Amino acid sequence: MPALSLTLLTLVLAPVEPPTPTAGPGRAIEIVVETKKRPDWLFPGLAHPRVQAYFRSGSSVGNSLFDEPQAQVRRPLVRAGAIKVRGAEGRAQRKAARRFARDLVADVRPALEACYADALERRPTDATRLTFHVALSGEDRGPVTVSAGVLGDVYGNACVHGVLEFADVVAPQLEAAVDIPVWFWLQSV
Repeated sequence: MPALSLTLLTLVLAPVEPPTPTAGPGRAIEIVVETKKRPDWLFPGLAHPRVQAYFRSGSSVGNSLFDEPQAQVRRPLVRAGAIKVRGAEGRAQRKAARRFARDLVADVRPALEACYADALERRPTDATRLTFHVALSGEDRGPVTVSAGVLGDVYGNACVHGVLEFADVVAPQLEAAVDIPVWFWLQSV
């Protein structure tokens, strides 16, 4: 203990060095900054091939201000939403019913997009959803009925209903009912 207190006493009583002069008029301050080498895979530099490919790509830049303005193209798109299956006995039957519903929409997707484009000419809408109901049985599928939604007007619904009714997709042999939400929207290109 006495050695420790003596050491502390010498630190307290040690002579204080005069402060270093600060920068004043006409004096320069030298600052040295040490940088750490960062890993190239985490922070690639300008010479990295991925960075060069990014700068050569025009995908993130868009049109130049000096280019001629281009007409905006709006393309109708169709997609099946979250399919609900009722009355299926087990996971395999639900999976088969959902696959049938996705195939039903995918088989006639261009015709559904044409129905939406036709409905847009009569009554413009940005996005809409129609829900279709299909009853499956051991022999064949039942008729496709519109259970919710309107695609512009009744003619749009009739077009979509007719397209789905005459789709050439083989229905699974099971007792269930499928509700298929079909989304219609415009993609700006």
